[in-house]
Amino acid sequence: MFGRKEEICREKVFVDLSEYSEPMHTPSDARIKVVEMTSYRDIKPITDMAYRGNILILDFSKFAEGDAVRSEMKKRLTDIAGDLSGAFTEVSDRLMILSPSGLNIDKCRITYREK
Repeated sequence: MFGRKEEICREKVFVDLSEYSEPMHTPSDARIKVVEMTSYRDIKPITDMAYRGNILILDFSKFAEGDAVRSEMKKRLTDIAGDLSGAFTEVSDRLMILSPSGLNIDKCRITYREK
């Protein structure tokens, strides 16, 4: 029980995995979709597209309903992003982005300094 343990000497074997390589990308049905929003009724197809894992760029430039409805829609889109563990951001008055889980949105401003 307290005696010496016999050491087992094993030869190291290296396996070349290059011949087993898989493509780095995996095929996906997800797409980047640019959607022109016109009314609150568009929320249902937007929700369906978001739950399929698509990245949605939402154009509100032709949104016919008022600001109150638009604010309600932004709240619903924020809730959808939360359900998906995704992200939602308003880029401008007319442009919003909804992304699926694992894809964060970073807003940055590029400024140039004159020398």
